[in-house]
Amino acid sequence: MQKENRLQTIDGESLMSLPLKPLNFAVDTLLSQGLHVLAGSPKVGKSWLALWLSVMVAKGEPVWGMPVKQGTTLYLCLEDSTLRIQNRLFEITEDAPANVHFSTGSDILGKGLEEQLCTFLSEHPDTVLVIIDTYR
Repeated sequence: MQKENRLQTIDGESLMSLPLKPLNFAVDTLLSQGLHVLAGSPKVGKSWLALWLSVMVAKGEPVWGMPVKQGTTLYLCLEDSTLRIQNRLFEITEDAPANVHFSTGSDILGKGLEEQLCTFLSEHPDTVLVIIDTYR
């Protein structure tokens, strides 16, 4: 028996009575739970922004005036060295908290990355932000 290819809909009355949980935001009204892609031309500051966001959320400091949900952050800076990340950290903050984590190497998607992320998340259940720079 072949399934019908029908549009799945919900009527307004049902939708209004459906108990839905609000999204969790790492940065209020800007960065919600889920997958986001930060794209742009090379050398415009995407990695600097990712690093800064990781630190700000870990510290619990507002981002452009918007409150953040403070928690552990993980920044996979896969095109950088530890020295480069350290130098950049010194440029953006005087004190990087212990709950911001960095890795300059990981397995790839489909070949271990998922397990590595699951392990990190189970060891740090308060994680609110994971950044992969760059996806490969």
